Amino acid sequence: MYNAGCKKLILIRRYRMTTQDLANVIATESGLTKIQADKALRALAANVANALRNNEEVYLAGIGTFTTSRIPSKMEGSSIASGSTTLETTRVPHFEPVKELLNAIR
Repeated sequence: MYNAGCKKLILIRRYRMTTQDLANVIATESGLTKIQADKALRALAANVANALRNNEEVYLAGIGTFTTSRIPSKMEGSSIASGSTTLETTRVPHFEPVKELLNAIR
């Protein structure tokens, strides 16, 4: 954000929780060691990715549902000189939070 009166740039930073931060919280609250919590978190991420790769839906109670969406192929560019290119159909991950999570952050 720029404040014209002070003629100085003010940066507003948001905290981003890392995998390690989350593993530390899990370890503290569950009684696991930090290494065990880190392994569990990485196993969760790998299994969610694997399920999505196999076009499966992943529902985590209290968190939400992970699915994949298809983006259909489309034409890109319309210049006569360069021609147009076709972008292939692709799948992208999609997350739908549960109502309780939405209410907790509002």
